[in-house]
This record gives sequence, structure tokens and C-alpha cells, in this order.
Amino acid sequence: MPYRRLPTTDKARLRALESAIKAASGKDIEKLAFSKHTLYNLQNIKTNFENCLIHHELDVKIEADKYSEYKEAYRKAKLYISHFIQTLYMSIEREELNSEILRFYSLSDMDFKVPPLNTEEEIYEWGKKVIEGEQKRILKGGSAIYNPSIALVKVKIEDFHEAAVFQHNLKKNVLRSYSKMQEIRKKTNEFISSLWTEIEDNLGNIPPQHKRQKAQDYGIVYVFRRNEKKKLNLQGMQVDLFFEFN
Repeated sequence: MPYRRLPTTDKARLRALESAIKAASGKDIEKLAFSKHTLYNLQNIKTNFENCLIHHELDVKIEADKYSEYKEAYRKAKLYISHFIQTLYMSIEREELNSEILRFYSLSDMDFKVPPLNTEEEIYEWGKKVIEGEQKRILKGGSAIYNPSIALVKVKIEDFHEAAVFQHNLKKNVLRSYSKMQEIRKKTNEFISSLWTEIEDNLGNIPPQHKRQKAQDYGIVYVFRRNEKKKLNLQGMQVDLFFEFN
């Protein structure tokens, strides 16, 4: 016997709900294979599911759209910190500054290499070190370094921090709406299963094939097992109730 297959995608869930609503459209409630109360719940479930799905898809789109701005802010912050440190190293190489000043920036053990700047934490860590180091060196009587200046480095780090906080909030929104979607998917599947059972129970004692055909009008999906399809094909019968419901 063919078996019912519940929808496994959001598109399929909506199609199942819409099919049941369409079946009820313009018909007397007494002639429907489900109750007035079920019809009321059906309409509410569909509305809630659609609203939740729209909200989640919008959150995903906004996060994706803003991600390029976050990446650009990260690139600029990394670039300015790296260039400031390289300018510092070149000043020492030209003997304009003494290598002892590297201690102000926690760069003494870096062997004149730019530290890793591949994560947000590393951007914040080394951004803070070079800003504080430059301030300490200047307080000791040193001249400010330019190209880039520490003020400009600080601006780029602050821009990145602002973009990172905003992006993290967008990600939280996506995770929150995704969690809500998971809940409503479960509830919707449970409702569709209950709805389909009610429809089948109310279609009466008629031949199975006719019953399935009537149930199909309400959006119920039946799937033949492989051996059943093969058997029916060998018998020359038309398999008209096999549906892919993706």
C-alpha cells in the first residue's frame, strides 16, 4: 500500500496548507472532510508559518547584504594596524628610532614581523597594543609616527568594532528567527499529520484507490514503494498517485 509522506521543505509545507484551504474554498463546511474548528486552525497555522518564514528570510538577507561592509571594515582595520607596525619597523631600520621602543608596543619578541591579524580578537588585541604603545612613547618625548597616524589607525579600529557589533546582532537575529522556524516547522508538521488523518477518517468507507484520489484533492501526498510501483507497472496499471512533494 502507498504511504503518506509529510512535507520536508517549507515550500512543501505551504503547498500542503494551501491545498487544504483551496479544497475548502466555496464549499459548505458540512461537506468538507474536516471540521470548522480545523479550518480555523488551518488558516491560522498558514498565516503564522508564512509570517515566520518571511521574517527569517528577511533576517538572512539583511545579514548577507551587510556582511560585505563588515569584511571591508575588517580589511581596513587590519591594513592600518599592519602598515603602522611596518612603518615603525622601517623607522627603526633607518635608525630614526631605537629598537628599544618596541617594548611599548609589545613587539620586542616579534623579530620584526607583523603579528597575526586574522581574527576579531587579534585586531582588537594588537590595535589596543599599538595605540597604547604610541601614546606611551610620545609621553616619553618621542615624535608621532605618520603614514598612517595612530589617530587614523584608531578610527579604523573603531569603525571595525562598530561593524562587528552590528554584524553579530544581525547574526543573533538570524539564529533567533531560525530557532522560531524550527519550532513552527515541528508544529506545522504535526498539524498537517493530524489534518490528513482527519481527512482520511472522514472520507468514509470507499475503495482505497478512490479514497486516495479524494484525499489528493485536499493535498494529501501518497508515495508508492519501489516494489509496489514495479508490480503495478508489470500489471499495466497506471500509477497516478505517485507524487514528488519537494
